Amino acid sequence: MKLSQKEAAELRREKTDIEQKRLALKEKCKNHRDMSTEDVSKAADEMRSMSDRIDEINEKLKDAPEETRGGLNHVRVNEITQENFRSSSQYRDAFYRSFINRRVSEEDASILEMGKRAITDMNGGSVTSGAEYLVPTTTLDVIKSVITKYGQVYAAVTKYGFIGNVSIPIGTAGAPTANADGTVTLNFTFTEVTLAQEAVVATIKIKNLLLKNSISALDNYLATEMGKYLGTYLDNAVLNGDSGTFTGILPSITAAPSAKKNYSAMAWDKLMDIEAEVDSPYGDDATFIMRRKTFFNRFRKMTDAAGAPITTTIPVITGNGKTQFVLDGHRVIFTSAMAEDDILFGDLEQYIVNESQEITIEPSSVGDDVFGKDMTMWRGKVYSGGKPLFAKTTFTYWGYSGT
Repeated sequence: MKLSQKEAAELRREKTDIEQKRLALKEKCKNHRDMSTEDVSKAADEMRSMSDRIDEINEKLKDAPEETRGGLNHVRVNEITQENFRSSSQYRDAFYRSFINRRVSEEDASILEMGKRAITDMNGGSVTSGAEYLVPTTTLDVIKSVITKYGQVYAAVTKYGFIGNVSIPIGTAGAPTANADGTVTLNFTFTEVTLAQEAVVATIKIKNLLLKNSISALDNYLATEMGKYLGTYLDNAVLNGDSGTFTGILPSITAAPSAKKNYSAMAWDKLMDIEAEVDSPYGDDATFIMRRKTFFNRFRKMTDAAGAPITTTIPVITGNGKTQFVLDGHRVIFTSAMAEDDILFGDLEQYIVNESQEITIEPSSVGDDVFGKDMTMWRGKVYSGGKPLFAKTTFTYWGYSGT
């Protein structure tokens, strides 16, 4: 029986481990003055057992493709291994062919087996992944980069990767206690924060005729469109919340008895009032969040008390290549999830998210409502949920009340 790429890779790793252990045991037995006769006999038995296992592995590897040595990794450039399969074009093509053809071909079976998911559902079955195979790295990288472009707020928050719903103890520093001996006792309060998650789904319908074209083009198209939707949705969910597992920063601030603060005109002294609302350490690392139009209308032409511009720019030559704007030393993030002329200032790291598993992709099955229209519906899903920590302490929210 011919071995799959995955089985051959596992056998070669096992053989290497056994050979290293056998060598170490041989070195130990070379000078056995500190070993008893019983220990030497036991070591000899272990080495015989190791040799037998190596012989068994060699026999099985006779049917495996020959491994050509060369370079640091000792593998052929085009060889697929357990370490590189997700970034290979072979795995990507097999992944999408299985969806397009509605089945896994015999030729693709051994390649796809490498990416078979170990976990197919979360939270004891309450959230099902819906995807049997791991998404190719090429697709994931594009989706993540597009999510960052369209969801800069979501990209900046704190993320965890716990499986399922989780409760996390979060510590905050309280007022220190001054002791009679001149020392100070630091006081911390721990609050348990529960993070749940649900599937955030990006749905795209594609004419089946397009599926007959280049798989690499399909890969890039799906990843880009899914990233746009997911990034926009997640940005809005962090700021405004949703009907599911995201608690928004803005409704948390404006929850009774507090409310959004107002400004009638924007000037240097009003900007200082806004920045003063968030105490250290949160204000030290705070970010301004607003619509692009608000920034250029309210701040771009402003000067400080000495007449110097209060905004600067930092050209970004990596990542998405965007120019980064800075307002009085604080980063500015633009998002359409904010209302025009509204301003949010605070520490985005104090919003925590749990992504319980990486992005999955699946197509509609035969019999779905789009099947009769000669179309395939693709779904990109990420399981996520989050909430702000002490929103009224770590953020301040302002709106325009002037004429």
